[in-house]
Amino acid sequence: MDADKITYAFPKRKDVDPSCYIDAYTLAVECSQAHSPWSFSTTLLKLLAKACPYDEAVVIFLDVNGKISGWYTVGIKDEVFQEYLDMAEYLPEFSIYRDLDERSDFEFSKILNWSSFPKYKFIKDYIDGRGLVYSWGFCFFDLNGAYRVIFSLDRTSETPFSNSERHRLELALPLLNNMHRNFFYMGTDSKDPIICSLWREYHLTPREEEIATLLCQGMTVRNISATLYIAVTTTYKHLANIYDKLGVSSQQELIVKMLANQDC
Repeated sequence: MDADKITYAFPKRKDVDPSCYIDAYTLAVECSQAHSPWSFSTTLLKLLAKACPYDEAVVIFLDVNGKISGWYTVGIKDEVFQEYLDMAEYLPEFSIYRDLDERSDFEFSKILNWSSFPKYKFIKDYIDGRGLVYSWGFCFFDLNGAYRVIFSLDRTSETPFSNSERHRLELALPLLNNMHRNFFYMGTDSKDPIICSLWREYHLTPREEEIATLLCQGMTVRNISATLYIAVTTTYKHLANIYDKLGVSSQQELIVKMLANQDC
């Protein structure tokens, strides 16, 4: 592909080698084939082994409440990573559990040079213990702006991340973040005529229609509350009304009724 003839999906910068745009686009295209946050993140990590080489790496997955739901490591034993979790819990600067979202005044992509940090216990015992010299951390968000996956690309060599490595990943990150958001889209604006007809038949309110549609897509009550910015107790009240109007007593019965209506 001729870099001078391509149409750029992002602003063209004079300080960036044109090949970095092609590399960034390639990263996005390869990751677009993934069908879940897990496969998306692990695919990206494998691609970055060549595009932005690292010696060790970790991807941390968080649930809708911001708690760790799993992790994937390269070159790091689980017990070593668990040691980090145990120590970082008491260090706000390095803790995963921070009250942050995408709108916070915080750098969500940052390269750390560990030699510039004071040699307090966490640095000496954990960072120096692992032999880390540089770490590049970044994260991706869901539709509500909550961070749901955190990456750390770690180097044990004295070689810093080069301009080309930085540029190709920095260019790709906005595209990748938008792709990642799509995993959390639950179709609150769905206008399926069959579903809408069913909801109207039972005289659901607009809010009840939203909640019923999300329930039929398998979304939990807590996630519905977060998506619609309403309290969990409010969601349960709407849920009770929905069940009463449709004559069902569970999410499973609601889905069965919806599917039966679609087959008519």
